[in-house]
Amino acid sequence: MRQSKLFGKTEKTDRVDVSSISHRLLVKGGFIRESVAGRYYFLPLGLRVHQKITNIIKEEMDKAGAQEMVSPILHPLELWQESNRDNAGNFGLMMIEDRRGGKFALGGTAEEMFVDVVRKFQISYKDLPFNIYQFSNKFRDELRARGGLLRVREFVMKDAYSFDRDENDFLHTYKLMSETYENIFSRMGLKANKVLADNGYIGGEYCHEYIVDCEAGESAYLVSEDESYKAHEDVAQVELPHCNPDEPIRDMQTIEQPEWVKDMADNQKHYGEPLWRYLKNVVYKRIDTGEIIIVTIRGDLEVNKAKLEKLVGAIELLEPATDDDLRSIGTKPGFVHAWGLQATYVADNSLKTVTNFIGGQKTESTDTTFVNYGRDFSHPIEADVVLAKPGQINSDVKKISLRRGIEVGNIFQLGTHYTDKMQGATFRDKDGQMKPFYMGCYGIGVGRAMATVVELYNDEKGIKWPESIAPFAVHLVSLQNDDPEIKDWADGLYSTLVSRGVDVLYDDRELRAGEKFADSDLLGIPIRIVAGRKAKEQKKYEVVYRSSGELFYWSEEELLNNLLGG
Repeated sequence: MRQSKLFGKTEKTDRVDVSSISHRLLVKGGFIRESVAGRYYFLPLGLRVHQKITNIIKEEMDKAGAQEMVSPILHPLELWQESNRDNAGNFGLMMIEDRRGGKFALGGTAEEMFVDVVRKFQISYKDLPFNIYQFSNKFRDELRARGGLLRVREFVMKDAYSFDRDENDFLHTYKLMSETYENIFSRMGLKANKVLADNGYIGGEYCHEYIVDCEAGESAYLVSEDESYKAHEDVAQVELPHCNPDEPIRDMQTIEQPEWVKDMADNQKHYGEPLWRYLKNVVYKRIDTGEIIIVTIRGDLEVNKAKLEKLVGAIELLEPATDDDLRSIGTKPGFVHAWGLQATYVADNSLKTVTNFIGGQKTESTDTTFVNYGRDFSHPIEADVVLAKPGQINSDVKKISLRRGIEVGNIFQLGTHYTDKMQGATFRDKDGQMKPFYMGCYGIGVGRAMATVVELYNDEKGIKWPESIAPFAVHLVSLQNDDPEIKDWADGLYSTLVSRGVDVLYDDRELRAGEKFADSDLLGIPIRIVAGRKAKEQKKYEVVYRSSGELFYWSEEELLNNLLGG
């Protein structure tokens, strides 16, 4: 490809509206351009990278025995109604209506579509298992698009769906897909950590995210020192030892307390006791029903909203209660009672780790103390809804620390979550009975994977693409293009490289050497070959490896041998 003909231009200055390294470099290098917020054009350079990532994924999926197909982007809304996901809270489902009044969802994920196509066939146990996948545009009405390709409203995803007889067979499929994902990310140059995560609106009982450690990421996870335990903060569980097991239980008392004591900081200022000593109430409202939910928890801990939503069956349907919400149940901020209000109460298990709490029935001038859960009050729902924190220990008594990264893929156990809901999603088993398929699903966002690579592989000059996904293998930079003899000589090398099958971008533009080198560093193509007057006179090309900075001077024969492997 001659760079003089390449559509898309590099930019010399950074834009002020970019929020991540990958966003800045991909825009500046002419790989992508924004259409509207959260939607991007992939320009020729960016599309080449995108396609190489796609090819890696396809090769590994095919190697695992999966079969590629494609489903329509418009999903008949009745399919989402079958699975009851048309009201999936804050998922960001986008819907349209055609001229005939037909209602459709713009595909954000395709579980229903793949179940629908499978149930159109008469399938027996002899046909199982199988795994079908696609590359397709996905649409999600994200509240906040950010970070360029890291969080967008339209993107290409590889989504796969496996169909098995039962859980035992599925476990083999799940393991195979886990190994496949490790191969995919390794080939891209990414070290992706397999992290236990929350299924959220996708459904099922468990899943794993693949997270690449990076400060630009939004995914936080907890990991033990020996890395045997890795869990997203949404699901991480910790052991909470009893704070004061030897303290005698005392009778509950009502004591005087100033009105200004309303939160944990006020409690500490007034009583001087550690945070764990106090009862804390955190209040949420269901956005679909208006139900008020009060979580009572130890004062030094935070509520894990994802755990709570799963517990009460309100995935992505809870929001913090407002002052008006509190007034609707007869209270106000700082005065929420740990029992007795007209609300659904949830007790975190941490309430069983303290003897003689302070708090629970705050009034304008009093509160309660020496409060003990189980004796003085109890809640109908008891569960672990605590947000794990670094420094705590997991169930194996191993200290955990917090890491942050970018989620580049995920694998889900779905079980019969969809096939139980969608009529006819069954196969004929050995005993002649019709049984629901046991499913899994597996996703990778191609654009996000691309951005993640850039977040990790860069320096102050630009991108450093791994060879496997670089837009070109070689960047041939010609100098002194105003000299016909030099230009013809550089053109000849370009033709030779192309004829030998080398994937090469040829900078034949009439620009100063400094501008060409700056662009070359920005674009990050793995190998740069400089062809100019000096190289022609010495019959040696300057060859620079972008990732390491190594510099070589090779004759044309050496150049071709090294590029072509002999």
